[in-house]
Amino acid sequence: MTNVLTNPDRFFAELSAKDTKLMAPSVIVLVAAIVAAISAVMMVNVMMSSLPEEVSEFAGIGASIGAIVAFIMQFIMWLLYTGVFYVISMFFSGEGSFKRCFEFIGYGFIPSIIAAIIGLGVMMTVLPTIEFSVENPELFSQTLMSNPLMQASAVIGIFLMLWSANIWIFAIKHARNLSSRNALITVGVPVGLYLMYSISMMYMMGM
Repeated sequence: MTNVLTNPDRFFAELSAKDTKLMAPSVIVLVAAIVAAISAVMMVNVMMSSLPEEVSEFAGIGASIGAIVAFIMQFIMWLLYTGVFYVISMFFSGEGSFKRCFEFIGYGFIPSIIAAIIGLGVMMTVLPTIEFSVENPELFSQTLMSNPLMQASAVIGIFLMLWSANIWIFAIKHARNLSSRNALITVGVPVGLYLMYSISMMYMMGM
């Protein structure tokens, strides 16, 4: 399993000779989803604690909804990344099943677990020091994103996303029988656009 992080080309080459199994990648995405759900609960609780008492009674419902959405989003992103890579690889005459792509792309979420754990730790440290204002919710976002720990976490998240992209390059290379160049384009274009969007959003939020 460590080869997927240190030598993904060899890892997926060896895995290609085996039957498709979704158990391992499902567990990887599941762990990332659980950590993301915990972070969402913490965020919702901070916001709800500043609301009027009659409204804050619904904090549990809000936290549950936030956790469910954050949990499901990880699996949606898994499916979305696979779908985008699969479609782009069709322009390079890629060969290989969608299920095999789905399996291999799931392994690329390992860095997401690291990012989620770091993000959770930062949230646990930063959120208790910030008050959420109903009158000025934008101030909460600006204060949160201007925190040095949040900024460091965001930068680390970008590097971990690039790590995931590196894994996905070799994943799609072997899942769809592409050349290294075509695999790089297949993954690099959508991930690059996503990172540009994420960086622009962070800039707009005051980072």
